[in-house]
Amino acid sequence: MASFETSVQLSTTPQAIFDFLIDTDNILKISPPDTGLSFTSKPDKLYKGAILEFKIQGFGQVQKGTHEIIVFEEPNVFTELQISGPLKSYTHEHRIVASGDNQVTVTDLLEFEPPGGLLGFLITESKLLDLFDEGFYHRHNALKEIFG
Repeated sequence: MASFETSVQLSTTPQAIFDFLIDTDNILKISPPDTGLSFTSKPDKLYKGAILEFKIQGFGQVQKGTHEIIVFEEPNVFTELQISGPLKSYTHEHRIVASGDNQVTVTDLLEFEPPGGLLGFLITESKLLDLFDEGFYHRHNALKEIFG
């Protein structure tokens, strides 16, 4: 299984960033616009067992996906697991750690397997890593604008 990890330092409290990240309306605010992310079903706020159904633009086509929140430990971590979607497997852990006076480090850890079959020839691990790198660059810049 492949992995991708990235972090950003923000001027806020663990509770404030946790509350921001579990508000599903905020997910759209920090997602790259070219992904075309839209939710077809979602709660207002995430919780353990919450289901997110969405559409996302990738590799020239719209993909559908469903994620479930499988870990929820406020205000430090929550993890989403792909139940269905374009990848063979996908898990995204969001970690929040206080790293100083009014400072936090938000770390995103992805574990994934590219799709199988013919699609796997187009959507390789290397292409996915590049896509994640671009997406989280946008996400982190958006969070820095909001939280400094």
